[in-house]
Amino acid sequence: MKSAVEEIRDILRREIADQYRPGDLLPNERELAERFDVSRNTIRETMIHLEALTLIEKTKRGARVRAADFDMMFSEVTQFLDTSGRTFTDVLNFRRISETGAVPLMVCHVTDDILTRIRTANRGMVEALTAAEAAEADYRFHLGLVEAAGNNVLTHLYRVLSVPLRYYLEVGKSQKLDTDTAREQHAEIITALALRDESALNAAMNRHFQHSGDVLADWLSAREGGEAALSLWPVHRPS
Repeated sequence: MKSAVEEIRDILRREIADQYRPGDLLPNERELAERFDVSRNTIRETMIHLEALTLIEKTKRGARVRAADFDMMFSEVTQFLDTSGRTFTDVLNFRRISETGAVPLMVCHVTDDILTRIRTANRGMVEALTAAEAAEADYRFHLGLVEAAGNNVLTHLYRVLSVPLRYYLEVGKSQKLDTDTAREQHAEIITALALRDESALNAAMNRHFQHSGDVLADWLSAREGGEAALSLWPVHRPS
């Protein structure tokens, strides 16, 4: 059973997310104590919790709502990541949903500077001496695509998840053949993006993620004792 502090904290967290903007003041201690029928000490303890969550800051005028701290929110995601087949699958599908879903934004907002950076990252995959170096270059390539979309939340999420994303990318880079194929598919993506061709970019990215899924499924099947490869993404083929 939750304590009074925890219950009030959770109510105020929801209200801050839904009803307040950064800079708004919460009701004062007396008003909150009357509303929840608790002591002012209980409200003070609740405010300490909200401040620790970086949702508010104390000022002379009272508790003021802070701008969202994405580092605090997104860093909690990494605790759920492990090396199970399910998590590998979920991470790849998360990337596919995020990146292909952002294609319309990419073709609208991509800049010459970003194109230069993703070309450099793709060359880095060729020059890499280890799977880890190739995974780092691959991560920088996909981070560049996300940055091209101009969505700060998506970009920040990719940066916060950089360590686990690099780890999962390294799986495919353990095979030279896959690195070569990925580099060629990256080149197709770059060409379509440079032309601002949404249809071609969407097709190139889906081919790339389908290939990545096939490589990952084979790797997981071998790791888990030759069981049937996982179906990472629905594929509709003619019967």
